[in-house]
Amino acid sequence: MIQHPKVTAPLKESAYREVLEYMASHMSPEDVLAFKVSDSLQQRIEALLNKNNSGKLSAIEKRELDEITEFNRLMVVIFARTAATQKQAS
Repeated sequence: MIQHPKVTAPLKESAYREVLEYMASHMSPEDVLAFKVSDSLQQRIEALLNKNNSGKLSAIEKRELDEITEFNRLMVVIFARTAATQKQAS
């Protein structure tokens, strides 16, 4: 089994900032705001949330849900900044 090194919070934040900068410089505001996860990922998120709500989430699934939550937090920041930039431009 391949062991992946644990990603520390500062490294995650740096990676998130890089994603934000890339999206801001390579995508139109409309494209950024139109971003949606795939149907299969959305279904996985819903399944994890349902298991979490019923108290049946495994430790591995908890970590997966935590990562999804971090990603969601990043996307909220990206959407908010993009919307604010669009509003200032109009």
